[in-house]
Amino acid sequence: MHNQSIIGKIVDTSGTYDDEGNQLTAPTYIAGWHVNTTSEVAGWADYLCDPQPSTPMRVYAGDVTTVCYSFPDEDTFNEMEPV
Repeated sequence: MHNQSIIGKIVDTSGTYDDEGNQLTAPTYIAGWHVNTTSEVAGWADYLCDPQPSTPMRVYAGDVTTVCYSFPDEDTFNEMEPV
């Protein structure tokens, strides 16, 4: 069994907002739907980030390896076998 941390979209450039919270410019995102696991998942090899990020968005506590995946979109991820 693999623990997974669903990250989803990762902000590339933050949006800007005025003093009242109205959006002035929209945020931009890194392509893909991102998920981290504690080990490689069989059947997910096509979505394995290569190279693995040197500073993942989320890591696991202790001495646990973080394996990062990037799916084209949320629907593709949802179609995969659960871990």
